[in-house]
Amino acid sequence: MLRKLINILEPMTVAPGIVMISLSAIALGAAFGGYLPLIALWMETLDVSFQQIGIVSGAAALGIVSSAFFAPRLAQKYGYVATINFGLVLAAIMTVLFRYTENYAVWLAIRFVSGLGLGLHWVLTEAWLANIVSDRGRTRVMAIYATAISVGFGAGPAIIWIFGFATYTPFYLIAAFLLIAALPIYMLRGHEPKSEFSGAGSPLLLIRRAPTVACACFVAGGVDLALISLVPVMVARSPGAEPVLALSLVPAMALGTMLLQYPIAVMADRYGLRKVSMIIATTGLALCSLIPFFLDSIIIAISVAFLGAGLVYGLYSIGLAMLSKRFTSGEIVAANAGFVIIFEFSNLLGPAVAGVLLDINIRLGLPIFMMCIGAFYLIISWVRRDANLDK
Repeated sequence: MLRKLINILEPMTVAPGIVMISLSAIALGAAFGGYLPLIALWMETLDVSFQQIGIVSGAAALGIVSSAFFAPRLAQKYGYVATINFGLVLAAIMTVLFRYTENYAVWLAIRFVSGLGLGLHWVLTEAWLANIVSDRGRTRVMAIYATAISVGFGAGPAIIWIFGFATYTPFYLIAAFLLIAALPIYMLRGHEPKSEFSGAGSPLLLIRRAPTVACACFVAGGVDLALISLVPVMVARSPGAEPVLALSLVPAMALGTMLLQYPIAVMADRYGLRKVSMIIATTGLALCSLIPFFLDSIIIAISVAFLGAGLVYGLYSIGLAMLSKRFTSGEIVAANAGFVIIFEFSNLLGPAVAGVLLDINIRLGLPIFMMCIGAFYLIISWVRRDANLDK
């Protein structure tokens, strides 16, 4: 079965890699999806404040951003496989160590170092794919990769459901997933992209050379985490809302991000990256804006969340496809590092801005946020429409 899958997918690339990188992404996504709620729930049993839990969780983002700056140089010196797998082993060790201390400062340091390791995988696997995709399968390959991460991310919390969060077991299991993620990458030794590196990663390279790509990344990251982190609270605080939606909207959005990526990619290959990106941004953000108005209807709210989140996250796949077309092989690692930095920055900024707007007006805050960020993307994309139609 695996051989049949490889035969179907390999024509989309000019070198081996898509299947193994996707398998690694599933395992990594499972570790991500399980670890974030795991540490939050465990720290809550120790009476750690919400603010402190949030800061500890955010420390990994700083590590990811930091690793993105020097990932290109490490890959140039040691190779893709060695650098990626070093990062995964480092993150696995940090995952286990986190459970063996209750010192807040040590938690921050562990999460930062863990982010460094995870960032190496994130930056370099995406750059690897961008180097090997063919023009015919560019967008679909990136959609498969994004879907693989989403599948793993959605499955990760099952570790907590089965094993709980009070013991050492789930921490060791998540570390095991990180080590499992290293195995498919190791099998690709000898097939690493051969390219010169243009320098350290920087978001300025992406903003200057491909502002539409940078903007797509910013919208996907800001909206994605704003929805995941704030919608359950919005449901809990909205009069007349169906209580079950607090627990069902986030899984519905996760399912949308899994199932809609490939159909969006097929449309983008047929009608053009820029045109489809503008359509899914407009439609997806409009649907997300409707969520607060249908919290009294389970079916409508779940449907709107499923479609809206799935369409908006499609900007991530399309952004990666645009990036791989816009930059040469020597620039891809640095450009992709900038992509990751912008995504993490938007992860921090998006929920903060949306949270302020929701504090001002719980019913209109989310729609205002969606309309503003949507207008930002459409303006940039429209201004750049003649620069290059599909880049």
